[in-house]
Amino acid sequence: MQSLGNTRDGRKVVATAGTAERLVAVNTPCGKVTIIAETNNTGKVAIGDSTVIATVLTRKGMPLSPGASIDLEIEDLYQIWIDAEVSGDGVTFIYHF
Repeated sequence: MQSLGNTRDGRKVVATAGTAERLVAVNTPCGKVTIIAETNNTGKVAIGDSTVIATVLTRKGMPLSPGASIDLEIEDLYQIWIDAEVSGDGVTFIYHF
């Protein structure tokens, strides 16, 4: 079994749909993260960089339907941004460092 070191988790809710927000507020070293769209979301969330857009007509990034997940290998969670089609929708995440 591969050791992933320390594990932490978190949650991020998008305050205003159409406005990209960082997944975390400060530099957060990481090796691997799993991001899960909350199952009670009413729309999709999108994961990407600072240009991520969840809106269907101009979408950029990886869209996640409620309950869907994505695994990323990344050095710092601060590099990840999210947006949502609906204000108040969000994600939970678990990461290893």
